Amino acid sequence: MGGAAPLILHTECSDGWGGQEIRIMEELRGMRRYGYATALIAPQHSRIFSRAQAEGFKVHAVRFGNKGHLPSWVRLFRLIGRIKPDVVNTHSSDDSWMAGFVARMLRVPLIVRTRHVSTPIGSGFSYKVFPHLILTTSQAIREGLIARGIAQERIVAVPTGIDSNRFRFSSSWRKEIREKHGFSEEDIVVGNICVLRSWKGLDFFIETAAQMPQRFKFILVGDGPRRQRLQDKARGMGLEGRLIFPGHQEEIEKYFSALDLYFFTSYANEGVPQSLLQAQSVGLPMVVCRTPSVLETLQGEEGVAEVEYGNVASACAALTTAVRMIRVPDDTRKEKNERVKAKHSIESMVGKIRELYGQWGIGAPGVPQNSLGVAHTK
Repeated sequence: MGGAAPLILHTECSDGWGGQEIRIMEELRGMRRYGYATALIAPQHSRIFSRAQAEGFKVHAVRFGNKGHLPSWVRLFRLIGRIKPDVVNTHSSDDSWMAGFVARMLRVPLIVRTRHVSTPIGSGFSYKVFPHLILTTSQAIREGLIARGIAQERIVAVPTGIDSNRFRFSSSWRKEIREKHGFSEEDIVVGNICVLRSWKGLDFFIETAAQMPQRFKFILVGDGPRRQRLQDKARGMGLEGRLIFPGHQEEIEKYFSALDLYFFTSYANEGVPQSLLQAQSVGLPMVVCRTPSVLETLQGEEGVAEVEYGNVASACAALTTAVRMIRVPDDTRKEKNERVKAKHSIESMVGKIRELYGQWGIGAPGVPQNSLGVAHTK
């Protein structure tokens, strides 16, 4: 076993930084607070590797990226065999195949596969053979896996949680960000905060922005592989000065406070989108594209208009109508924040995972939340 405290080992082969990697970091932090030993395996050049290392987590470098790369297999066998984790939690395709197989061969007590996105799986083999338990970030993703023949009793939906204390409305943040980017209080600022990749639907965002009246201003916060192409498209559609791209921002909570409306244009692949929860926690009215996970996340929420992806006329009408909802009373903002805290807090997410660990005989004593927990030193 992993020593005095159970060792939870996460694996991630992704180089990038987005909602999936943020959730892994929140799980690492949460388990450390409760006294578990924690560690991560990731490519050395990845952003999650450097971020986890900077926060004091033990991080082990494995290349992944190619199932035929023999040195990575050897490295995984030696590493997992040496540190003897109690739980191996895999996240993306390549690390789930490789670390999942190795963990099975080495008889790790609990192997967990987390499925973060709703894209159809190519093969159910790695889900059926390697993990003891599969976590999904939404019920819609769980149902999709069941439809592919994976035993439903092995799949548990554990929605991603957010820090509702961080994502709350602040008039000072609103003033700071709007002044920084040249927005007046008379401007109606519509935004989306995400990784700038294909399935975020940002062409639809830009095409809609180009049809809206001049008093509407737009902001796309984030970075990603499509940023330059999106900037070129916005410029070509005459949006220079009305649509800005501030790039990746660490303090995104400030940007939510600066917005009047949140326009969420993802058309596929989402689990429980963290940015929707963050916008809800701040109390923003929203226009969203209809997808199962999005509708699941916002079920029963007021101030949400649904549109079909690509229907610019419908999106323009929804944004225009939503203007009447932008003066949100403080008590309404507080109610929305409390609802997010009750259903989608980080502590709720971590608590559900701890409960599942306990069902497999893997537990750790609770420790004060300001504690760093147990350091993994192997």
